[in-house]
Amino acid sequence: PAVASQTAASTPTPTPTPTPPVLLASVSPGNVYARTADFTLEVAGDKFTPELKIMVDGRELPTKYRSPQQLSATVPAAIISNPGSRQINVRSSDGRLYSNTVQLSVAPPPTPNYTYVGIISKPARVDIALLQEVGSKSILSVQRGDVLSGRFRVTSIADKELVMTDTNLKIKHRSE
Repeated sequence: PAVASQTAASTPTPTPTPTPPVLLASVSPGNVYARTADFTLEVAGDKFTPELKIMVDGRELPTKYRSPQQLSATVPAAIISNPGSRQINVRSSDGRLYSNTVQLSVAPPPTPNYTYVGIISKPARVDIALLQEVGSKSILSVQRGDVLSGRFRVTSIADKELVMTDTNLKIKHRSE
């Protein structure tokens, strides 16, 4: 008599993703504006050691160990030059110690709500720029140094462009 051999289909037991040995609870600030300057990022959590480094989108930053619950690093402006989300985590260089990931939100900066109409240039006089507020028909006359909307300082007036600087964020905006 023939022996029927049964082969059971073996399904691998799903293994849960291991819990990271280091906890990353929060980052501060949690939101920044794109195109702003370098800033200090503080991370809070637990089980931090001096060998851990703060990582932004996989890029290691020079990190200061403050305590088992706090690390900090300077984030270069180049990392936040564009809006979007950045992945923040901490890990040791050998990869043995690592944390979960927390998001840093990089928002687009506020922009002036004006269209550059043109320039009135007079010899030996101050140049005047003509601007039109978006959604309005009225024309504004401004000079270098004027502040619009309580935050955008006119810093340069030329034939082809007007430059305004955000007085809060120190970002330059060019209108042509």
